[in-house]
Amino acid sequence: MGDLMKKNMFVQMLIGFLIGVIATILGSIIYLELFTHYNLFSNFEIILKSKNLGRIIAIGSLLNLAVFTVLIKKRQDLKARGSVLAIIVLTIITLFL
Repeated sequence: MGDLMKKNMFVQMLIGFLIGVIATILGSIIYLELFTHYNLFSNFEIILKSKNLGRIIAIGSLLNLAVFTVLIKKRQDLKARGSVLAIIVLTIITLFL
């Protein structure tokens, strides 16, 4: 593989990663607004102290599942890999918070 092809693969996975992070954050915000009295940004300290951040991100990642499905159906496999990588990274981050 040439350098240009490797760079293109990296860019596609990075785009998928960013889409995955944005979808998860958006899903978390939608969940919090519809089903709780919390706001992700103004009540972040409370969410952290109550140890609910992992649960909220897990529920928010359901939107990322829909994004992953769409990317797979469109045969954009590298972007789909990036969206899965986003979930893995977010999971590891929440383990340490």
